[in-house]
Amino acid sequence: MDVWYSFAKSMVRGYLTLFVDKIHVSGGSLLPVGPKIIIANHTNVSDAFVLPFLTKEKIHFLIQAETFTLPVIGRLLTLADQIPVYLGQGRDALEAARQKLSLGNSVAIFPEGRLNDGRSFHRAGAGAALLALESGVPIVPVGFFVPEKYARPIKGHFHQRDTLGRWQFGGQCFVRIGDPWQLTTSIQEKINYRELRKTTEKMMNRVTELVSLAQDEARRLGVLP
Repeated sequence: MDVWYSFAKSMVRGYLTLFVDKIHVSGGSLLPVGPKIIIANHTNVSDAFVLPFLTKEKIHFLIQAETFTLPVIGRLLTLADQIPVYLGQGRDALEAARQKLSLGNSVAIFPEGRLNDGRSFHRAGAGAALLALESGVPIVPVGFFVPEKYARPIKGHFHQRDTLGRWQFGGQCFVRIGDPWQLTTSIQEKINYRELRKTTEKMMNRVTELVSLAQDEARRLGVLP
């Protein structure tokens, strides 16, 4: 693992140590070994910080390109070999991700492309499904759940637009890892938009189920009524 990724990971660890009391992982304590495409829901900005600690392998995240323009953070993301996604140039980001997979690495994609409100998902893009079909590596779905009382919305102004992102401050984070999903040969033989949309819907249904299971775990532990 390279030094800059390790450094970025240590910074993230600092945030988790300060602001997350405990992380509950179910469905497996670690992500499976080997190249894979990790997909997850995107409710809190800070949820993504947990993923690097669910595997000993390096993860390449697909991240909005504007984030790479932030002072210090943007430079660190570049040095840590993360993948910027420019508006209208999603294919270029997928090609970069495909190269990482071909080298035996893993990539993480939030198919919604932006934060949701915690109540419902945005319509997911088909990039993760296309990448899985073209690369032949498995998809590993992950569901995050942070009780609303532990999430704080923070307003910002970014690239001449107002932004609102939820961050976890205190409390517990619940993570449910799903079974690896290898797309079938029959789908691989017919890659078209209709099949990609059907596959994407199935993919997000799996994530929805995992979020529900993570919520059940929170109820079981008495964090939710």
